[in-house]
Amino acid sequence: MGRVGPDADVSPGGLQPQARVELGGLPCCGELFRNPVLSSVIDPQRDVICCAGSYPVVLIPLELLHPHEEVDWNRLRELESEILSDGLIRKPILVESETLVILDGHHRVRVLEKLRKRLVPALLISYEDPCLRVESWRDDWVVTKDLVLRAGLTGRLLPHKTSRHVLCIDIPLVDVPLGTLG
Repeated sequence: MGRVGPDADVSPGGLQPQARVELGGLPCCGELFRNPVLSSVIDPQRDVICCAGSYPVVLIPLELLHPHEEVDWNRLRELESEILSDGLIRKPILVESETLVILDGHHRVRVLEKLRKRLVPALLISYEDPCLRVESWRDDWVVTKDLVLRAGLTGRLLPHKTSRHVLCIDIPLVDVPLGTLG
């Protein structure tokens, strides 16, 4: 399914992306190699959908991901209906590239699990990146990156709509058909 742009130079020594960063190119693949599990599972030729700035959007196995928030069951039903009606996932989820904690997109992940899909489109970004900040949707919570990571890695999930992740870039529409998600 991966869409590799014409500016990617694949050489025997590995991927040597061109200096230009654009949708469909491979200059964003550095985030793939921050996590050894990802670098062993993700094939940039096959699994990279596009780049959003310097961040890769890739197809990632659902089983590797760690949620940090619960879901709202009413929203889950609404989204499931929307996804089934559209027959595709419009936006990638947001995933921390080193820990594979889901930062945004818990409902999409749950819908795909319910549909017995294996893959999800995900935008990978490091929590160390200054382009990413975390806030709270709730007045009664102070949410930090450490709190989010702890919740995701321990399985002690935060209530739904606790964290709000803000990026300095727009998350692209990817419109990935459900049939390509295994």
